[in-house]
Amino acid sequence: MLCPLCNGLQQLNERCPLCGHELEDEGRTSDWSGPYAPYTPDAVPLESGLSSSEAVCTHIAYCASCDYWCELSIATEATFR
Repeated sequence: MLCPLCNGLQQLNERCPLCGHELEDEGRTSDWSGPYAPYTPDAVPLESGLSSSEAVCTHIAYCASCDYWCELSIATEATFR
């Protein structure tokens, strides 16, 4: 699966729910939790049969205007093999 934010295919286009300013992408959540975190499997099965880590890429978002932090689930795209 391919995350469009991680691979620079699109920009984060979300607004802060508190003040309405544009949120900034601070990277993948897994990058914030430890040096080996991106390589730890997250195998929660979904109805589609994919693990949660294959269906979405969770990113941290930040609002510089009001200091709001949140996690956003970014839908990934299937890659061709």
